[in-house]
Amino acid sequence: MSIRKYGTINGRGRGLTHFVIALLLLLMAGRFLACEPEDWMVEVNCSDCYSYKPDSASLIIYLTINSENDSVPLTFFRGDFEQGEIDWMDTATTEEFYLYSGIGRSYTVQATYRSGTQTIVAFDEDKMYLYDAGNECGSPCNIVKGGIFDVRLLEQPSSGR
Repeated sequence: MSIRKYGTINGRGRGLTHFVIALLLLLMAGRFLACEPEDWMVEVNCSDCYSYKPDSASLIIYLTINSENDSVPLTFFRGDFEQGEIDWMDTATTEEFYLYSGIGRSYTVQATYRSGTQTIVAFDEDKMYLYDAGNECGSPCNIVKGGIFDVRLLEQPSSGR
């Protein structure tokens, strides 16, 4: 009569168990390593559903508006900044700016700030896309995801002078 270690047959079950656990952890970690906070969310808000497939929606841009930058010039590029294809130019005067644009296309936003005599340029890139939430919310349900840009200035620690 032989005694089995760890409840496995010839030690094979233990390796498979470790593989399955590692695979599950990897899949779960991928959800939280996504670039955009909205990609982290597992829940779907069914009140955001469209019964049709929209071809356009609003890009959302978060900016820094302060005493030195009461207006911020914005340039919207189709695709990467390096491609140089300007889609739209505007000036923001509030900390949230919206631009109605096509879904399924990548955009890069450039915000130009002033700091004394220097110019600070901030970039962010994202893509709006449709998510089919028919299984979660009932059919049909199309939710617009992405299209959120954060070109705010980073907070500088005070020097204490």
